This record gives sequence, structure tokens and C-alpha cells, in this order.
Amino acid sequence: MEFFAGILPGILDLPNIHPLFVHFPIALLCGFLLLEALGAIMDKKCLRSTASAMLYLGTLATIVTFASGLAAAGSVGHDKIVHEVMTCHKSFALGVLILSIILSVWRIAVGERFSTFWRTIHFIVGIIMIVFLFMAADKGGTMVYKYGVGVQAVQTTGDHAHSGAEASDQQDDGHHAGGDTGAAHGH
Repeated sequence: MEFFAGILPGILDLPNIHPLFVHFPIALLCGFLLLEALGAIMDKKCLRSTASAMLYLGTLATIVTFASGLAAAGSVGHDKIVHEVMTCHKSFALGVLILSIILSVWRIAVGERFSTFWRTIHFIVGIIMIVFLFMAADKGGTMVYKYGVGVQAVQTTGDHAHSGAEASDQQDDGHHAGGDTGAAHGH
């Protein structure tokens, strides 16, 4: 972990490694479904082959993400309300894991011999998997952004905001018209 700290210093602030992996299944499995649809519409074998690769990589990423999520659940403090959200998050994530494994094994076993009917069923199962993925992501986001699970509270000083009202109070240099005489405004 210390090796990565030199390259990614924020990694030491993480209570667990789950946040490092959560976006890979989202990107890869959504990419799979999109390329599968485009491959069917455009009748392009290369798109379907790429979709297969994204499904397999997405399944591997889901395995790692699910395992790291199980470990993460015990590494962060939470109350009963958050525990209910966490249980729901885990259930949807398990659904994604199971469906991605089923789709991957099915695709490997059948190869290019999908009939139109079975390709349609495979695609529908993929849609269900993505719905579960979005639900799991929503519950994960709720835990972090509503309840602050796994994050430290940020001190707010009230002298810096990014709202619509602030925009009308700013000069061309990006600073408040009547305010900031100290340090530069940085992002």
C-alpha cells in the first residue's frame, strides 16, 4: 500500500479498497450491453466480440468488487438505517454477480451459435443485470452521499461556494467581487 501512496497519496485515506473497484463493473457491463445492442442492430461480429470481452472483464471486475464490498462492510461504522441500505446494496450487487457469471458462462458455452430467440433472451437478462447494477450503485451512493459511510466530514468555512447565486457575484477573475483578499482561488 505504501508503494501506491507515493503515486496515489489519497489511497491512504481510504478505509478499505472497495472504492477503487466500484466503477469498473459499471463501465464494463454497461459497455457490454451497449456494444451487444449495436452489434445486433448493425450486424457487426467485431462489436459482438468486443461486447463479449467487456462482459468477461466486467464479470471479473464484479467478482473483485463484490469481494471487496463484503470486506468493506465490516470496516466502516454504521447504524441500523445504514445497515438496511447496505443489505439492499449487497443484494443487488449479488444479483449483478450471479447474472454476469450466468451470461459469461452461457456466452462461452454457446459461442457464436446463438439463435435470434436465445440472443434476445440473453440480451433481456443483460438488461435485468444492468437494472440491478444501477440499483446497487444507487444504494452505494446513498450510503456515501446521504449517510457519509466511509468518508470523513468536510469542514465548511462558508467563504467558498459554487452556486448559481455566486456566479452573479463574481468578477471575471473568478473571485467574489467584494471578498477574497487572501490566497488565490484554486481548483
